[in-house]
Amino acid sequence: MALLLALIVPPTMPPQNWAHHRGSSLDRLAPPYATEVAEDVTLDYRPRMPRVVTALVVGAIALASLAALVWPSLPMNQVAAGPTQVGVIRRQIDGPNMAGRIGAQAPDFEWNAPDGSTRTLASLRGKVVVLNFWATWCKPCRTEMPALNSVARGSDAVFLAVDLQEDGARARSFFDQLALDRLDPILDLDGQTTRRYGVVGLPVTFFIDAQGVIRHVERGEVMDQSVVREGIAKAR
Repeated sequence: MALLLALIVPPTMPPQNWAHHRGSSLDRLAPPYATEVAEDVTLDYRPRMPRVVTALVVGAIALASLAALVWPSLPMNQVAAGPTQVGVIRRQIDGPNMAGRIGAQAPDFEWNAPDGSTRTLASLRGKVVVLNFWATWCKPCRTEMPALNSVARGSDAVFLAVDLQEDGARARSFFDQLALDRLDPILDLDGQTTRRYGVVGLPVTFFIDAQGVIRHVERGEVMDQSVVREGIAKAR
C-alpha cells in the first residue's frame, strides 16, 4: 500500500524549491526573446498633434510671417518722404488739454507737405487755421469746398483740407476738377487724426485761433462764404 501511494503522490517539495522549480519551468517555456522585448521597447504615451492640425499651424505661422514682411510695403502704409501732389499725415503729436471741441487745444499732428517739407499744426501758431475734414464721396463737401476756396483767396488764414482715408490720386483729381487752389489737401490714411477730433460725419470744419485753441466748429451743414467768414471772425 505504501509503495502504491509513493507511485501516485509525488514527494512533498519545500515551497521555496517548488517556486524555483516553477519559475524554471516557465523560463524554459517562454520564448527566448520575450525578456529582451520587455527590456528594450520604450512606450511613448505623450499626446501627439494630428498631422492636419500641424499643417494648419505651420501654414498660419508662414502666412503671418509673410504678412509682416509685405504689410509695410503696401501703399497705405508708406509715408511720403519726397514731393507729392498732396500732403500726407505721418504721425500724431500728443499734448495737454487736446480735444476736438470748442475751448480745447487742437490735437496736433505732423505731415509731409507736397514740396517734401515736414510741417505740424503747432508750427502754424500765430495764424488762424481753418481745418476742414472731407472726402471725395461726400456730396456736401463737394458743395461747400468752393466756398472755402473763395474765402481763402482773400484771407490770411491757413486752410487745411484733411481727406479721410483715400489715396492721393483721387484727392488730387477732386481738387483739380473743382479748381481748389487755395486749400491744402492732406491725407489721413489711417483715420487717426479724424478720430482724435471726434469726427463721426462729414463735412466738419474747425476754426482754430492763433494760439491753437478751437473757437468754433461747423458740423454737417453746408457752409456758404458768409458762414466761413463768421467762423474765422470767431477765431480772431
